[in-house]
Amino acid sequence: MNFLAHYLLATKYLPPVEPLSCYIVGNALPDLLPLASTRLRPAALNTPPHPALDNNAFREGAVAHFAADAAFHKLAGFLTAQACINEFIAEAGFYGIRVRKFFLSHILAELALDAALLRDDPWIAGDFYFAFNPREINGAMRWAEFILQQEIPALPMVLARFARSRYLESYQDNAGIAIGINRLCARARQDIFEGANAERLLNLVSRSLSVINATDLMAATAEAV
Repeated sequence: MNFLAHYLLATKYLPPVEPLSCYIVGNALPDLLPLASTRLRPAALNTPPHPALDNNAFREGAVAHFAADAAFHKLAGFLTAQACINEFIAEAGFYGIRVRKFFLSHILAELALDAALLRDDPWIAGDFYFAFNPREINGAMRWAEFILQQEIPALPMVLARFARSRYLESYQDNAGIAIGINRLCARARQDIFEGANAERLLNLVSRSLSVINATDLMAATAEAV
C-alpha cells in the first residue's frame, strides 16, 4: 500500500528498468490487482522472464515490488515501528468498533512511511503519477492476463481510476492518511472510523508518524533487497 516508498526504491535506490513507465505500472500492479478481482493472486506475478514477451518491464516492476516487500517487512525498524503503533492503538480509546490491531498497525506504518517521504519531498507524488502513464494500462492488462492465464476485464478501469484519483498527494495532511486508512478498512470489510473514533484515528496517525524514520527505512530496505 506504500506506493511512494516502492516508487522511490525502484527508481532512486535501485537501477530502474526501461521503459520506465511500464516498470512503474508493473511495480504498483501487485497492490492494485486485487481491486480488479478478489480471486486474483498477486503473488503469481512474481515470475521469471517469459521468452514470448519482448517487453519484460512490467514483470521487472512487479518482481521489484515483491522483493521490496519481503525485505521491508523483516526490517527491525519496521517491526519496531509496528510494535509502537500497536501500543498507540491500545491507548487510542476506540469505542464501539472492532479494531484488528495487527491489520491497522501494518497499514498505518506503510501509509505513514509514504506520508513521511512526501513531506520530505513534496514533488515525489507528482513524479510518481507522471511515471504511472495511463498509456501503459492496456499493456499491463495484456501482460497480467498472459501471466495469470485469465481475462481481467476490470483491470484497466482500476488502473485508470487510481491514476486519476491522485489520492497519494493527500498524505501531506494527516486527514488524508486517515481517509486512506478508512478506505483500506472498508475494502477489507473492517469497521471504519467515524465520529469520535475519527478524531481518535487522527491522533493515532500523528503519533504513528513520530516513530517512522523514512530515511533509515528506505536505506535498510535497499540494502536488504
